[in-house]
Amino acid sequence: MSTAARSADSSFATHEQPVRAIPIAGLTFFCSLGTGVLWNAIYFIAQSSYGFTQTDSLLLAFVNGLLYTVVAMSAGRTVRFLERRMNPRAALGMVLLTQAIMAPLVLIFPHVVTLWICAVLMTSLGALQWPIVQHYLVSGRHGGEMRNAIGWWNVSWMAASAMGLAAAGPLQTFDLMKWAIPALLPVNLIALCFLLRFPAHPMKHDADAHAHHVPRSYHSLLACARVLHPIAYLVIGALAPILPYLFSSLGTDASLQAPIGATWHVTRLLAVIVLWRTAFWHGRGASLMVAGVLLSLGFALAVAAPNETLLIIGLTALGIGQGTIYYSAIYYGLAIGAAEVDAGGIHEALVGAGYFVGPLLGLLALSAGAGTPVFIGLVLGAVSVGFVVSIARGRAVARQPSS
Repeated sequence: MSTAARSADSSFATHEQPVRAIPIAGLTFFCSLGTGVLWNAIYFIAQSSYGFTQTDSLLLAFVNGLLYTVVAMSAGRTVRFLERRMNPRAALGMVLLTQAIMAPLVLIFPHVVTLWICAVLMTSLGALQWPIVQHYLVSGRHGGEMRNAIGWWNVSWMAASAMGLAAAGPLQTFDLMKWAIPALLPVNLIALCFLLRFPAHPMKHDADAHAHHVPRSYHSLLACARVLHPIAYLVIGALAPILPYLFSSLGTDASLQAPIGATWHVTRLLAVIVLWRTAFWHGRGASLMVAGVLLSLGFALAVAAPNETLLIIGLTALGIGQGTIYYSAIYYGLAIGAAEVDAGGIHEALVGAGYFVGPLLGLLALSAGAGTPVFIGLVLGAVSVGFVVSIARGRAVARQPSS
Protein backbone atom coordinates (compact mmCIF):
# COMPACT_ATOMS: atom_id res chain seq x y z
CA MET A 1 0.00 0.00 0.00
CA SER A 2 1.35 3.47 -0.87
CA THR A 3 2.12 6.09 1.77
CA ALA A 4 -0.80 8.21 0.55
CA ALA A 5 -3.18 5.27 0.69
CA ARG A 6 -2.04 4.37 4.22
CA SER A 7 -2.53 7.98 5.27
CA ALA A 8 -6.04 8.11 3.83
CA ASP A 9 -6.93 4.81 5.46
CA SER A 10 -5.60 6.01 8.82
CA SER A 11 -7.59 9.23 8.53
CA PHE A 12 -10.75 7.23 7.86
CA ALA A 13 -10.12 4.85 10.73
CA THR A 14 -9.54 7.60 13.29
CA HIS A 15 -12.37 9.81 11.99
CA GLU A 16 -10.08 12.81 11.36
CA GLN A 17 -12.43 14.39 8.83
CA PRO A 18 -16.13 15.27 9.14
CA VAL A 19 -18.41 13.61 6.62
CA ARG A 20 -18.30 15.53 3.32
CA ALA A 21 -21.10 17.88 2.31
CA ILE A 22 -22.33 16.10 -0.84
CA PRO A 23 -22.93 12.66 0.74
CA ILE A 24 -24.81 14.03 3.74
CA ALA A 25 -26.74 16.63 1.73
CA GLY A 26 -27.69 14.01 -0.86
CA LEU A 27 -28.85 11.50 1.73
CA THR A 28 -30.76 14.22 3.58
CA PHE A 29 -32.48 15.44 0.41
CA PHE A 30 -33.78 12.04 -0.65
CA CYS A 31 -34.81 11.03 2.87
CA SER A 32 -36.66 14.33 3.21
CA LEU A 33 -38.72 13.65 0.09
CA GLY A 34 -40.14 10.90 2.25
CA THR A 35 -40.70 13.37 5.08
CA GLY A 36 -42.74 15.55 2.74
CA VAL A 37 -44.89 12.55 1.85
CA LEU A 38 -45.26 10.96 5.30
CA TRP A 39 -45.75 14.10 7.37
CA ASN A 40 -47.68 16.31 4.94
CA ALA A 41 -48.85 14.75 1.68
CA ILE A 42 -50.15 11.73 3.62
CA TYR A 43 -53.30 13.66 4.54
CA PHE A 44 -54.07 14.51 0.92
CA ILE A 45 -53.45 10.85 0.07
CA ALA A 46 -55.67 9.66 2.93
CA GLN A 47 -58.50 11.98 1.94
CA SER A 48 -58.48 11.28 -1.81
CA SER A 49 -57.55 7.58 -1.89
CA TYR A 50 -58.86 6.23 1.42
CA GLY A 51 -61.84 8.48 2.17
CA PHE A 52 -60.42 9.79 5.46
CA THR A 53 -62.54 12.31 7.34
CA GLN A 54 -61.03 15.25 9.18
CA THR A 55 -61.23 13.25 12.42
CA ASP A 56 -59.46 10.28 10.79
CA SER A 57 -56.60 12.50 9.63
CA LEU A 58 -56.21 14.16 13.03
CA LEU A 59 -56.13 10.75 14.70
CA LEU A 60 -53.45 9.51 12.29
CA ALA A 61 -51.41 12.66 12.98
CA PHE A 62 -51.77 12.17 16.73
CA VAL A 63 -50.55 8.56 16.63
CA ASN A 64 -47.70 9.47 14.28
CA GLY A 65 -46.51 12.24 16.58
CA LEU A 66 -46.84 10.20 19.76
CA LEU A 67 -44.81 7.25 18.47
CA TYR A 68 -42.23 9.56 16.90
CA THR A 69 -41.69 11.22 20.28
CA VAL A 70 -41.23 7.90 22.08
CA VAL A 71 -38.67 6.67 19.54
CA ALA A 72 -36.77 9.99 19.45
CA MET A 73 -36.49 10.17 23.24
CA SER A 74 -34.71 6.82 23.25
CA ALA A 75 -32.57 7.54 20.17
CA GLY A 76 -29.33 7.89 22.14
CA ARG A 77 -29.84 4.67 24.07
CA THR A 78 -30.96 2.83 20.95
CA VAL A 79 -27.91 3.87 18.94
CA ARG A 80 -25.57 2.90 21.77
CA PHE A 81 -27.31 -0.47 21.95
CA LEU A 82 -26.91 -0.93 18.19
CA GLU A 83 -23.27 0.16 18.33
CA ARG A 84 -22.50 -2.96 20.35
CA ARG A 85 -23.57 -4.89 17.25
CA MET A 86 -22.97 -2.50 14.35
CA ASN A 87 -21.56 0.95 13.59
CA PRO A 88 -23.78 4.07 13.20
CA ARG A 89 -23.55 3.96 9.40
CA ALA A 90 -24.87 0.38 9.39
CA ALA A 91 -27.66 1.34 11.82
CA LEU A 92 -28.70 4.20 9.55
CA GLY A 93 -28.59 1.88 6.55
CA MET A 94 -30.83 -0.60 8.36
CA VAL A 95 -33.39 2.15 9.01
CA LEU A 96 -33.41 3.30 5.38
CA LEU A 97 -33.66 -0.26 4.06
CA THR A 98 -36.57 -1.06 6.39
CA GLN A 99 -38.44 2.03 5.18
CA ALA A 100 -37.74 1.06 1.57
CA ILE A 101 -39.12 -2.46 2.09
CA MET A 102 -42.27 -1.13 3.75
CA ALA A 103 -43.03 1.53 1.13
CA PRO A 104 -44.64 -0.69 -1.57
CA LEU A 105 -46.81 -2.59 0.93
CA VAL A 106 -49.64 -0.06 0.54
CA LEU A 107 -49.79 -0.99 -3.14
CA ILE A 108 -49.39 -4.73 -2.64
CA PHE A 109 -52.03 -4.83 0.12
CA PRO A 110 -54.35 -1.90 -0.70
CA HIS A 111 -56.23 -1.53 2.59
CA VAL A 112 -56.60 1.28 5.10
CA VAL A 113 -54.97 -0.89 7.78
CA THR A 114 -51.85 -1.19 5.61
CA LEU A 115 -51.77 2.59 5.20
CA TRP A 116 -51.90 3.02 8.96
CA ILE A 117 -49.15 0.47 9.61
CA CYS A 118 -46.81 1.80 6.94
CA ALA A 119 -47.39 5.47 7.72
CA VAL A 120 -46.90 5.11 11.47
CA LEU A 121 -43.91 2.74 11.37
CA MET A 122 -42.08 4.47 8.53
CA THR A 123 -42.54 7.84 10.23
CA SER A 124 -41.37 6.57 13.63
CA LEU A 125 -38.18 5.17 12.08
CA GLY A 126 -37.34 8.73 11.08
CA ALA A 127 -37.06 9.57 14.78
CA LEU A 128 -34.03 7.27 14.93
CA GLN A 129 -32.71 8.24 11.51
CA TRP A 130 -32.42 12.01 11.96
CA PRO A 131 -30.47 12.10 15.25
CA ILE A 132 -27.82 9.87 13.64
CA VAL A 133 -27.67 12.10 10.56
CA GLN A 134 -27.38 15.23 12.75
CA HIS A 135 -24.59 13.53 14.71
CA TYR A 136 -22.65 12.98 11.48
CA LEU A 137 -23.44 16.52 10.34
CA VAL A 138 -21.92 18.53 13.17
CA SER A 139 -19.33 16.18 14.69
CA GLY A 140 -15.91 17.74 14.19
CA ARG A 141 -17.34 21.09 13.11
CA HIS A 142 -17.26 24.22 15.28
CA GLY A 143 -18.11 27.91 15.12
CA GLY A 144 -18.60 29.26 11.62
CA GLU A 145 -18.01 25.87 10.03
CA MET A 146 -20.78 24.32 12.14
CA ARG A 147 -23.14 27.21 11.41
CA ASN A 148 -22.52 26.79 7.68
CA ALA A 149 -23.10 23.03 7.85
CA ILE A 150 -26.38 23.42 9.74
CA GLY A 151 -27.43 26.02 7.16
CA TRP A 152 -26.94 23.98 4.01
CA TRP A 153 -28.28 20.87 5.72
CA ASN A 154 -31.55 22.61 6.63
CA VAL A 155 -31.87 24.02 3.12
CA SER A 156 -31.42 20.50 1.75
CA TRP A 157 -34.15 18.86 3.81
CA MET A 158 -36.61 21.76 3.71
CA ALA A 159 -36.42 22.02 -0.09
CA ALA A 160 -37.04 18.28 -0.42
CA SER A 161 -39.89 18.33 2.08
CA ALA A 162 -41.62 21.06 0.09
CA MET A 163 -41.18 19.05 -3.12
CA GLY A 164 -42.54 15.91 -1.44
CA LEU A 165 -45.76 17.73 -0.57
CA ALA A 166 -46.08 19.70 -3.82
CA ALA A 167 -45.62 16.50 -5.88
CA ALA A 168 -48.98 15.30 -4.59
CA GLY A 169 -50.59 17.85 -6.95
CA PRO A 170 -49.41 16.28 -10.23
CA LEU A 171 -50.05 12.81 -8.80
CA GLN A 172 -53.63 13.88 -8.07
CA THR A 173 -54.01 15.31 -11.58
CA PHE A 174 -53.02 12.03 -13.24
CA ASP A 175 -54.78 9.83 -10.67
CA LEU A 176 -51.47 8.43 -9.41
CA MET A 177 -51.80 9.34 -5.74
CA LYS A 178 -51.60 5.66 -4.74
CA TRP A 179 -47.98 5.64 -5.96
CA ALA A 180 -46.79 8.42 -3.60
CA ILE A 181 -45.74 6.13 -0.73
CA PRO A 182 -44.42 3.25 -2.93
CA ALA A 183 -42.23 5.81 -4.71
CA LEU A 184 -40.22 6.01 -1.49
CA LEU A 185 -38.70 2.61 -2.32
CA PRO A 186 -36.37 3.92 -5.07
CA VAL A 187 -35.94 7.20 -3.17
CA ASN A 188 -34.54 5.40 -0.12
CA LEU A 189 -32.34 3.20 -2.28
CA ILE A 190 -30.78 6.33 -3.78
CA ALA A 191 -30.26 7.67 -0.25
CA LEU A 192 -28.43 4.43 0.59
CA CYS A 193 -26.02 5.12 -2.27
CA PHE A 194 -25.03 8.40 -0.61
CA LEU A 195 -24.69 6.59 2.73
CA LEU A 196 -21.89 4.48 1.23
CA ARG A 197 -19.73 7.63 1.25
CA PHE A 198 -20.15 8.06 5.03
CA PRO A 199 -17.42 6.90 7.42
CA ALA A 200 -18.42 4.02 9.68
CA HIS A 201 -18.41 6.38 12.68
CA PRO A 202 -18.89 10.17 12.99
CA MET A 203 -15.74 12.16 13.68
CA LYS A 204 -14.83 12.50 17.36
CA HIS A 205 -15.85 15.89 18.73
CA ASP A 206 -13.27 18.17 20.43
CA ALA A 207 -14.95 19.29 23.65
CA ASP A 208 -12.47 22.15 24.22
CA ALA A 209 -12.89 23.54 20.71
CA HIS A 210 -16.63 23.09 21.10
CA ALA A 211 -16.81 25.09 24.35
CA HIS A 212 -14.77 27.92 22.82
CA HIS A 213 -17.57 28.63 20.34
CA VAL A 214 -20.52 28.54 22.75
CA PRO A 215 -21.28 31.95 24.33
CA ARG A 216 -23.12 31.93 27.64
CA SER A 217 -26.15 33.67 26.06
CA TYR A 218 -26.78 30.53 23.98
CA HIS A 219 -27.86 28.62 27.08
CA SER A 220 -30.76 30.94 27.93
CA LEU A 221 -31.78 31.16 24.27
CA LEU A 222 -31.76 27.38 24.00
CA ALA A 223 -34.05 27.26 27.04
CA CYS A 224 -36.47 29.58 25.20
CA ALA A 225 -36.13 27.79 21.87
CA ARG A 226 -36.72 24.36 23.37
CA VAL A 227 -40.14 25.51 24.54
CA LEU A 228 -41.05 27.37 21.35
CA HIS A 229 -39.78 24.52 19.16
CA PRO A 230 -42.51 21.99 20.08
CA ILE A 231 -45.03 24.85 20.19
CA ALA A 232 -44.19 25.62 16.55
CA TYR A 233 -44.71 21.99 15.62
CA LEU A 234 -47.92 21.94 17.66
CA VAL A 235 -49.21 24.60 15.27
CA ILE A 236 -48.03 22.61 12.23
CA GLY A 237 -49.45 19.41 13.71
CA ALA A 238 -52.81 21.08 14.17
CA LEU A 239 -52.86 22.55 10.66
CA ALA A 240 -51.39 19.84 8.40
CA PRO A 241 -54.13 17.19 8.91
CA ILE A 242 -56.97 19.65 8.24
CA LEU A 243 -55.34 21.51 5.34
CA PRO A 244 -56.97 19.34 2.63
CA TYR A 245 -60.38 20.06 4.18
CA LEU A 246 -59.72 23.80 4.33
CA PHE A 247 -59.00 23.75 0.60
CA SER A 248 -62.13 21.69 -0.05
CA SER A 249 -64.27 24.22 1.82
CA LEU A 250 -62.84 26.99 -0.38
CA GLY A 251 -63.52 24.99 -3.55
CA THR A 252 -59.84 24.80 -4.55
CA ASP A 253 -59.10 22.47 -7.43
CA ALA A 254 -57.81 19.16 -6.07
CA SER A 255 -54.66 19.25 -8.21
CA LEU A 256 -53.68 22.65 -6.77
CA GLN A 257 -54.29 21.94 -3.09
CA ALA A 258 -51.00 20.28 -2.21
CA PRO A 259 -48.82 22.71 -4.24
CA ILE A 260 -50.52 25.70 -2.59
CA GLY A 261 -50.28 23.93 0.76
CA ALA A 262 -46.51 23.83 0.26
CA THR A 263 -46.44 27.64 0.56
CA TRP A 264 -45.38 27.51 4.19
CA HIS A 265 -42.61 25.05 3.32
CA VAL A 266 -41.25 27.45 0.72
CA THR A 267 -41.34 30.52 2.99
CA ARG A 268 -39.79 28.45 5.78
CA LEU A 269 -36.99 27.55 3.39
CA LEU A 270 -36.45 31.21 2.46
CA ALA A 271 -36.37 32.22 6.13
CA VAL A 272 -33.75 29.57 6.86
CA ILE A 273 -31.58 30.69 3.94
CA VAL A 274 -31.59 34.24 5.36
CA LEU A 275 -30.70 32.98 8.85
CA TRP A 276 -27.97 30.77 7.41
CA ARG A 277 -26.30 33.58 5.48
CA THR A 278 -26.53 36.22 8.22
CA ALA A 279 -25.33 36.54 11.81
CA PHE A 280 -27.37 39.46 13.16
CA TRP A 281 -29.72 37.10 15.02
CA HIS A 282 -27.06 35.05 16.81
CA GLY A 283 -27.51 35.38 20.57
CA ARG A 284 -30.57 37.65 20.23
CA GLY A 285 -33.94 36.73 21.71
CA ALA A 286 -35.93 39.23 19.63
CA SER A 287 -35.86 36.94 16.59
CA LEU A 288 -37.65 34.22 18.59
CA MET A 289 -40.31 36.65 19.78
CA VAL A 290 -41.04 37.95 16.27
CA ALA A 291 -41.14 34.39 14.97
CA GLY A 292 -43.70 33.42 17.61
CA VAL A 293 -45.99 36.29 16.63
CA LEU A 294 -45.78 35.41 12.92
CA LEU A 295 -46.46 31.76 13.73
CA SER A 296 -49.60 32.61 15.75
CA LEU A 297 -51.05 35.14 13.33
CA GLY A 298 -50.27 32.93 10.34
CA PHE A 299 -52.08 29.95 11.84
CA ALA A 300 -55.18 31.93 12.79
CA LEU A 301 -55.40 33.54 9.36
CA ALA A 302 -54.87 30.26 7.49
CA VAL A 303 -57.53 28.33 9.43
CA ALA A 304 -60.13 31.12 9.32
CA ALA A 305 -59.34 32.33 5.78
CA PRO A 306 -62.47 32.98 3.67
CA ASN A 307 -60.52 32.76 0.42
CA GLU A 308 -57.33 31.31 -1.04
CA THR A 309 -55.44 34.63 -1.01
CA LEU A 310 -55.72 35.05 2.74
CA LEU A 311 -54.94 31.37 3.24
CA ILE A 312 -51.70 31.80 1.30
CA ILE A 313 -50.80 34.93 3.30
CA GLY A 314 -51.40 33.01 6.52
CA LEU A 315 -49.26 30.09 5.35
CA THR A 316 -46.51 32.53 4.35
CA ALA A 317 -46.35 34.12 7.81
CA LEU A 318 -46.56 30.74 9.50
CA GLY A 319 -43.66 29.39 7.44
CA ILE A 320 -41.38 32.32 8.30
CA GLY A 321 -42.17 32.00 12.01
CA GLN A 322 -41.80 28.22 12.13
CA GLY A 323 -38.57 28.27 10.13
CA THR A 324 -36.98 30.85 12.42
CA ILE A 325 -37.89 28.91 15.56
CA TYR A 326 -36.74 25.60 14.07
CA TYR A 327 -33.39 26.94 12.91
CA SER A 328 -32.74 28.63 16.25
CA ALA A 329 -33.61 25.48 18.19
CA ILE A 330 -31.36 23.18 16.20
CA TYR A 331 -28.55 25.74 16.05
CA TYR A 332 -28.41 26.36 19.81
CA GLY A 333 -29.25 22.73 20.64
CA LEU A 334 -26.48 21.17 18.58
CA ALA A 335 -23.99 23.87 19.60
CA ILE A 336 -24.55 23.26 23.31
CA GLY A 337 -25.25 19.54 22.97
CA ALA A 338 -21.76 18.93 21.59
CA ALA A 339 -23.11 17.15 18.48
CA GLU A 340 -24.10 13.97 20.35
CA VAL A 341 -26.95 11.71 19.20
CA ASP A 342 -28.76 12.54 22.45
CA ALA A 343 -28.88 16.23 21.44
CA GLY A 344 -30.42 15.33 18.09
CA GLY A 345 -32.78 12.91 19.83
CA ILE A 346 -34.06 15.62 22.16
CA HIS A 347 -34.51 17.93 19.19
CA GLU A 348 -36.57 15.32 17.31
CA ALA A 349 -38.56 14.38 20.44
CA LEU A 350 -39.64 18.00 20.73
CA VAL A 351 -40.75 17.85 17.09
CA GLY A 352 -42.84 14.78 17.86
CA ALA A 353 -44.33 16.35 21.00
CA GLY A 354 -45.70 19.21 18.96
CA TYR A 355 -46.90 16.86 16.26
CA PHE A 356 -49.12 14.90 18.64
CA VAL A 357 -50.38 17.74 20.88
CA GLY A 358 -51.54 19.82 17.89
CA PRO A 359 -53.81 17.09 16.46
CA LEU A 360 -54.99 16.31 19.99
CA LEU A 361 -56.33 19.85 20.30
CA GLY A 362 -58.10 19.40 16.98
CA LEU A 363 -59.66 16.14 18.15
CA LEU A 364 -60.81 17.79 21.38
CA ALA A 365 -62.47 20.60 19.45
CA LEU A 366 -64.22 18.15 17.10
CA SER A 367 -65.37 15.82 19.90
CA ALA A 368 -66.89 18.79 21.72
CA GLY A 369 -68.73 19.82 18.58
CA ALA A 370 -66.89 23.14 18.62
CA GLY A 371 -66.28 25.25 15.54
CA THR A 372 -63.24 26.91 14.02
CA PRO A 373 -63.02 29.81 16.56
CA VAL A 374 -62.72 27.35 19.46
CA PHE A 375 -60.08 25.32 17.61
CA ILE A 376 -58.06 28.47 16.89
CA GLY A 377 -58.49 29.54 20.50
CA LEU A 378 -57.18 26.22 21.84
CA VAL A 379 -54.09 26.36 19.64
CA LEU A 380 -53.34 30.03 20.32
CA GLY A 381 -53.92 29.42 24.02
CA ALA A 382 -51.26 26.70 23.95
CA VAL A 383 -48.94 29.04 22.03
CA SER A 384 -49.46 31.78 24.62
CA VAL A 385 -48.67 29.44 27.48
CA GLY A 386 -45.57 28.32 25.62
CA PHE A 387 -44.50 31.93 25.17
CA VAL A 388 -44.75 32.64 28.89
CA VAL A 389 -42.93 29.44 29.84
CA SER A 390 -40.15 30.07 27.30
CA ILE A 391 -39.48 33.55 28.70
CA ALA A 392 -39.50 32.25 32.28
CA ARG A 393 -37.09 29.43 31.41
CA GLY A 394 -34.76 31.74 29.55
CA ARG A 395 -34.59 34.18 32.45
CA ALA A 396 -34.05 31.38 34.95
CA VAL A 397 -31.10 30.02 32.98
CA ALA A 398 -29.65 33.50 32.50
CA ARG A 399 -29.64 34.03 36.30
CA GLN A 400 -27.73 30.83 36.97
CA PRO A 401 -24.09 31.41 37.99
CA SER A 402 -21.38 30.56 35.46
CA SER A 403 -19.73 27.19 35.97
